[in-house]
Amino acid sequence: MDISALRSTSAHVFLDAGQLDADGSIELSDENEHHLRRVLRLREGEVVSVTDGEGRWRLTSVVLSPGSLFLYPTSEVFSDDSERTPLELAVAIPKGDRLDWLVQKVTELGADRILLLHSERSIVRWKPERAAKQRIRLQRIADEACRQSRRVQRLVIDGPVDAITVLPSCVIAEPGGRRITQSDRFVAIGPEGGWSQSEVDAALDRVDLGPNILRTETAAVAITTLCVAFDH
Repeated sequence: MDISALRSTSAHVFLDAGQLDADGSIELSDENEHHLRRVLRLREGEVVSVTDGEGRWRLTSVVLSPGSLFLYPTSEVFSDDSERTPLELAVAIPKGDRLDWLVQKVTELGADRILLLHSERSIVRWKPERAAKQRIRLQRIADEACRQSRRVQRLVIDGPVDAITVLPSCVIAEPGGRRITQSDRFVAIGPEGGWSQSEVDAALDRVDLGPNILRTETAAVAITTLCVAFDH
């Protein structure tokens, strides 16, 4: 099916494991039903796309009954068969709400994973309990961005981990590096104070994003845009 069918739906939701292949009506979670019925106020017969978040999706139609809403499948299950290497960003946690914006925008653009970092010059550091709560909150932001942009692959958020443990396997955004290429699929972005020399030395390689110094969230958007453009 042409992807335009996915983009033209009235809404897009994630389903629990196993629901996507249902032959009959699909019952929704309380959150999804509230979103479709109370927030979007969908009407009988409107088209909703549903996905398992792992590349499989199908079209459904809204069915209303007194006090509830459910979906009925109207197409077969389709799979995203695009053969590309996932795009992963390792990001030193920025201050304030800038991380929320970063997660939203790189999700819409097409990044596949965000690995949060504690670097040597990081100002923001999360203890384990706070990190667990923040991952849940950020995953909600990513899922909402997936719904808005009609993504069928869920962006995954992991970490935080110490930057020095992952830098040997990724390239870092750093002035003076080489030009970014299509093969750069795991890119790390440092904190406001920049990478330490030991972190620069530990990195697999360096890529340069231009003549200006970019904020963490701006660098993330620039990297994602360039890498997704290579894929298309």
